[in-house]
Amino acid sequence: MDFSRLFQHFLSQAPDQFTDKDALFALLQAHDPEAQDMLEIALDGLVRAGFLEQSGDPPRYRRQPDESLVVGRLRCSSKGFCFAIRDEPGVEDVYIHGSNLSGAWNGDQVLARVTKDGNRRRSPEGEVAAVIERVNSTLVGRLKKTEQGFRVVPLDDRLLFELALPESGIPTSSEGSPTELVEGRVAYVEVERYPLADLPPTGTIRKLLGNGPDASIDADLVCCKYNLPQEFSSTVVEAATALPKKLSRADQKGRRDLRDWLCVTLEPLDLQHPHGLEPNVAVSLQARPEGGWLLGIHIADIPHWLEPTRTGGTESLHPLEQEAQQRTATVYLDTMVLPLFPPEAHTRLALLPQQERLAYSLLLNMSSEGVSEGFEIQPSIVQSRAHLSYGQVQALLATAADFNPEEEVPELMALLQNLLRLSQILRVKRHQAGGFDLPLLDLLTPHSADESSYGSLLVSDRLSAHALMTEILLLANQTLGNHLRQLGIPSLARVQPAPSAEALQGFLRLTNSMKLDLNLQDPETVTLSDWQRICARITAPDVLASGASPALVAQMLATLPPVEYRLQPLPEGESLGHFGLGLTEPYATFTAPLRRYGDLLNLRALHLALSKGRDRRSTRVKTGVDLHSHTCHGQINWNVLPPKVQEEWQAFLQAQLETLREGHQIRFKAEQELMGLKRSEFMQKHLGESFPGLIIGVQNYGFFVQVDPILAEGLVRVSSLKNDWYEYRNRQQALVGRKSRQQFRLGDRVEVQIKNVDYYRQQIDLAVIGEGRPYEEED
Repeated sequence: MDFSRLFQHFLSQAPDQFTDKDALFALLQAHDPEAQDMLEIALDGLVRAGFLEQSGDPPRYRRQPDESLVVGRLRCSSKGFCFAIRDEPGVEDVYIHGSNLSGAWNGDQVLARVTKDGNRRRSPEGEVAAVIERVNSTLVGRLKKTEQGFRVVPLDDRLLFELALPESGIPTSSEGSPTELVEGRVAYVEVERYPLADLPPTGTIRKLLGNGPDASIDADLVCCKYNLPQEFSSTVVEAATALPKKLSRADQKGRRDLRDWLCVTLEPLDLQHPHGLEPNVAVSLQARPEGGWLLGIHIADIPHWLEPTRTGGTESLHPLEQEAQQRTATVYLDTMVLPLFPPEAHTRLALLPQQERLAYSLLLNMSSEGVSEGFEIQPSIVQSRAHLSYGQVQALLATAADFNPEEEVPELMALLQNLLRLSQILRVKRHQAGGFDLPLLDLLTPHSADESSYGSLLVSDRLSAHALMTEILLLANQTLGNHLRQLGIPSLARVQPAPSAEALQGFLRLTNSMKLDLNLQDPETVTLSDWQRICARITAPDVLASGASPALVAQMLATLPPVEYRLQPLPEGESLGHFGLGLTEPYATFTAPLRRYGDLLNLRALHLALSKGRDRRSTRVKTGVDLHSHTCHGQINWNVLPPKVQEEWQAFLQAQLETLREGHQIRFKAEQELMGLKRSEFMQKHLGESFPGLIIGVQNYGFFVQVDPILAEGLVRVSSLKNDWYEYRNRQQALVGRKSRQQFRLGDRVEVQIKNVDYYRQQIDLAVIGEGRPYEEED
């Protein structure tokens, strides 16, 4: 039973308000006798703990006014001490020793009792009185053999317990006998019982993962840790298989036929690659008789196939959309891809070559200077002529460049050449408007040509096809997002605030220790021009030549705040742009409906605007505006959608925001976790070897080095510097030898040897090779 609603009920009520037991039964949906008995036990415990006061017969309950009881989120360290982190501003967190946790675990929301007041030098101390909400329903741990049987020791050393495995918690083989467990094996475990009095917690093994990095379990481990689904249910697969293989006449009705246009799809990988990406977008480019181009961006019309179903007067989402709603987006974990939709859906919906597909076509009239002179948006039918990987595009462009000026370049090559020319013009214009991009690190696969997981643009300096698609998709998303804002149609925007000046100042200390001379124009604010200038400097030829540029790019990305979904139009007076893309307006994405649920929803908003939108104020007005075109901008002073449709659609989008936000956070953490494991694996395979690196942090106990070529972060402990006694100089951010006057300073390049690697904790110990550089007194 989820008792968190019980706490929320009493915490939100006035202290003098009583609630009877029947109302609490209804609140927790405790209808059967066993559930009611559990609730009564919980109520008795909260009365004894002093959180609730009981009165009358039949009993009623209210919150006891007790200032010693506080609510907080438990944050523990591997050393066995924890803090109850409180949400209220200006209040102190409560220190809780590991012996006073009462079965609470790291991350749990707890009710803590303050037992000792704090002072200026130390925090108040306390103990856990009750667990309000559990957050660790599953965990990943290593098997440990004891006299009482096997236990599971969590890999997360902030979880200060061992989980017992009863016989029922051990998986069985195909013959029905218990699987033989091996000490040290890593297992994914579901918690069956949390600590109860003196009884230890117990669990059930859901999956055995292996026994170290050699077993290639990293992606599996990450999936288990973050509860990422690796398979689709039979219901979802059946729904995907039921999608029609061919277009019917009804499907084609009211659509512009563009099947004879030369359209191509461009993706990082070839479709035959085992991890090839399904094409969401096709592009076309035609020369206009009056000069300039007609640029076509054709997006797979996924919402058309996922219409809600009606049963007995109630409407329910299509099974594929229900699945997409839970997954929120495709997750890329190195060679493992966890798609938003099952493969059976991709074969029917993706813009595969030589297949007729439904699309939304954005047709932009572009001048030869790369200025949009107008656009229209049309439901269409398209047929891609070819699917090209970025590598294939590179090869075709190289071949086309070898043609003599008088030779006729084949049609496909000419298309790619013109797309590249247009994208280069668009990039220059974007940079002139304050935009910027960073070089794509070799460690980061370009799964998407628009914003990265960090929110910024990471563009490959080797694959011009990647940069080509980046500019085209940015233009498409900005155009469509602005169109919906002009129509007043609710949609999902992607916003990212500027990094805090405090966060960036830490990065600037690193760059300036390297004599790069970078500062903020205003020490209190980070502007787009600041960021553009810093990007240009850390990727300048001299920094690239020094080998420090990749480490600086990684450190700079870490200062960016997360990207969030917001409902647009934004409230009046609120203006949030997308800092990582250099935009002062919110950025909405449409171009990956097979990979991101947010894109699918924005396409549905576009569909609502074009299919149900009102092109005039009332039926008495004879002429209306063209909702498909830019010509309607500034001409609308009425609600485009009917009031009921607008209200329902806005409420539906609002309900998706939290799930999308959490999904984005989990994906980012999972991808970062896998990257950390890959780095640890690499370092473990090169124990004893030496690599160059950059000192990115200095503390009194040692200095942190980002090691080339994979940007793994390791620690050189001050205790390992045997040639001298090193003192920490905070102002200079350096460790300085007392006798030798040698220093290891922030921003120095050093040679280090890999001494030890803890794979699962991703902790790397390094030893420096050679001496530091001479200490400069004037510093």
